[in-house]
Amino acid sequence: MGTEVITRDYIRSFFRLSNSEQDSDLLDEIMSGLRLKEYDHNSYICRIGDEANEMFFIESGIIVVRGKDGEVSNELHAGKYFGEYAAITGDKRMADIQAQGTVLVYILDKETLLNITKKNANIYGIFLKNVYAQSTEKYRALIKTLNSRRGLGASSSKKKVPLKTLIVNYSCVLLFFAFALIFAPDPAAGNMHPFWLCSPILFMVAYLVITKRALESLLISTIYIMLLLSRFNFIGKLNEYKLYATSGVADIIIIILLMGSLTRLFAASGSINALRDIVHSKIKSAKGTLFSSFFSMILIALDEYLSVMINSACFTHQLDKYKVPREKAAIVMGLTPSALCLLSPFSIIGIYIAGVVTMYTEQSGVFLHAIRYNFGSFFFVFFVILLIIGKLPLVGALKQAHIRVKEGGSLWPEGTDTHETEEQARGRLVNLFLPVLVFIVSSIVAGTISMGFFSVNVLYGMCITLIFVFFLYVFQQYMTPEQFFDNLILGIENMIGPVVVFIIGKCFAYGLADLGFKYWLNDIVNVLIQDQLWLLPSIIFAVCTLIAALFNDHWAVYAFCIPIAAGIAESFSGNTALFISAVCSAGFLGSEIAPGHAHFIGEMLGVNEKSYHLTKLPYVAVITGLTFCAYVAAGLLGLSV
Repeated sequence: MGTEVITRDYIRSFFRLSNSEQDSDLLDEIMSGLRLKEYDHNSYICRIGDEANEMFFIESGIIVVRGKDGEVSNELHAGKYFGEYAAITGDKRMADIQAQGTVLVYILDKETLLNITKKNANIYGIFLKNVYAQSTEKYRALIKTLNSRRGLGASSSKKKVPLKTLIVNYSCVLLFFAFALIFAPDPAAGNMHPFWLCSPILFMVAYLVITKRALESLLISTIYIMLLLSRFNFIGKLNEYKLYATSGVADIIIIILLMGSLTRLFAASGSINALRDIVHSKIKSAKGTLFSSFFSMILIALDEYLSVMINSACFTHQLDKYKVPREKAAIVMGLTPSALCLLSPFSIIGIYIAGVVTMYTEQSGVFLHAIRYNFGSFFFVFFVILLIIGKLPLVGALKQAHIRVKEGGSLWPEGTDTHETEEQARGRLVNLFLPVLVFIVSSIVAGTISMGFFSVNVLYGMCITLIFVFFLYVFQQYMTPEQFFDNLILGIENMIGPVVVFIIGKCFAYGLADLGFKYWLNDIVNVLIQDQLWLLPSIIFAVCTLIAALFNDHWAVYAFCIPIAAGIAESFSGNTALFISAVCSAGFLGSEIAPGHAHFIGEMLGVNEKSYHLTKLPYVAVITGLTFCAYVAAGLLGLSV
């Protein structure tokens, strides 16, 4: 059987053409547009920055895909294809494609490709589905990185822990547990020594400092509390607390999981690339690009990780074009989403915090009131605006980055992995913003109808939005029903981390309260503070910032610090919203101070993580200081009452 017959059958199968007369004519047109070309060993088929005027089908041989630094990022064999997306969109090539040995490829020129997509719209849909399928595995890898920030595993550490170290670590844990079983008094008898009351927190912090594993530290510390409360019945006690922790919060857990699904669907729909195309064609300056990035983060303040993904795909290369140092771009795009999501009751983290607050205060509107006191987020938004317009002093690593670029050096610091963000399906911008609008409006309408007065029901709004998105995406053929539900599951998988931390954090907080820690803490605070209630918000902020910096996980900090702050506010008749806002600001700024927090942003935005951390640290430190002063001022002005 000849090569032409094999190619014809392959092309028919690839484009899913039938034996009808119309499809046969289209197949003839495609075949007539193909031309065979041979490439010698180590020759380049296309280079980074080349105009994308063709797509390629590999007939025989092996090709390798290389990034900007020459590293091999992929390997393609006979039967594979590449280059179709850039040819359709008109983008320049984003990688070097090099022959490994002698390679034969069939080339389909851009004009023919566009003609056949116009004649058969299904062909464009096939390209979208193929791109979707190729991106799934990389998205699963990204989920692991996201989960490392959302409380699962170490702080992005991939180093193997020596067996000897593991044995020593867990032997020490068992010895400490045995010591507690023998010597700790019965909490039911009352009057536990302060050492035992504080020991769960001290143990958790010590374990975290040694292992740097946030979720494990929280879980083992929770088991330790169960040992203190029930001795050898700790498993039964933990199960009891788990049931108690999940009772009445099913709505919150479902919302968090479904919010992960919604953000995943946004990423898979191709809407991100539609925004990128508009940015590349309409924005003609560095300042304009940064402001566009900033406003896009305001409009899509649903999930900080989605915002980082959107910005990395849409704005990074445009800023490279205008010679903006990657460190500056990473500060704007990496920190702003976290600040904005804390100011939105419709974001994942906003819903998470609102759920925690509602459980412990039994008041549904406390988080909304707390938003106005979230000084850390407001300071940072103001800081970003000053940075964009060039009115913020350049210091430290950011100043050095500007000097490096001005002198003709690299746009990114040495040691940066400059691999390109994977191309995904190209959708419509309305598919991103319209569901956000539907979510907000439907949440308000559903809440108002069910309550009889102005209210918000996020669960109803989320369900209505997902139904709307299903018909919007499937009927436009951006994905099949099967792919929709695949993305739904992938999104839920992405949010397992926050849900686990949410439940374990509740168990830890409830157990700590049953030990009597709350009453002891109130007595201590009463003695130390006495009539100086105005000091409490700033003290809570300072302590929680330290905890967040140690944990490198704001989800865990919110889970067990918010109940303590709410309890203190209740005991001293303080302003609960102000006290909770101090925890929110501390969780945000403390996690930004932590060195491990820079890993994810560096990977997504093309900045060496150490350089990124050193760049942002002086500014985060200044904002932390200003936020502390703001809480002191709030106390002096009487807002703490």
